[in-house]
Amino acid sequence: MIDAEPDRASAWTIPLLCAGIAVIACCLLIPAADENRRLAYERDKLKLDLEQIQKQIGINDEFLHRINDDPGLLERLAQRQMKMVREGTGVLALQSERDRDELSPYMLVALPPPAELEPYRAVGGVFSRLCRNPRSQLFLLGGGMLLVAAGLVLGASPRTND
Repeated sequence: MIDAEPDRASAWTIPLLCAGIAVIACCLLIPAADENRRLAYERDKLKLDLEQIQKQIGINDEFLHRINDDPGLLERLAQRQMKMVREGTGVLALQSERDRDELSPYMLVALPPPAELEPYRAVGGVFSRLCRNPRSQLFLLGGGMLLVAAGLVLGASPRTND
């Protein structure tokens, strides 16, 4: 048996295979990770909205209980909605009220909107932007497959004569 000299071309096999698989993996994993981050961002935003709605429900329930328990409040609200005044009483005209908008009883139960989250910003640099763009992703996938194919072809060993 004759010991054959190792082929120098096979030194490129593993690096090219690894590079090709890494590019293909990046093209598949970066958009998936970005989608997960976007969903987490939307989940946080929905949590804030849910907290706001639960606070609003609590305030509305308290207001309804106060209306049930306080007949004076109920009467005042009814008079205000029907724009009626009880006999023997009058509306006190104040100069400062003319400049001000008419306050609604619903202002008692209104909550300010929740604080806005920062707009979603994708993480990463130029390569991750290329992986998220469908056209450049197609080219990167093709390049990754080309690297894998080149690694397989360069790794071929010549036949030895026995």
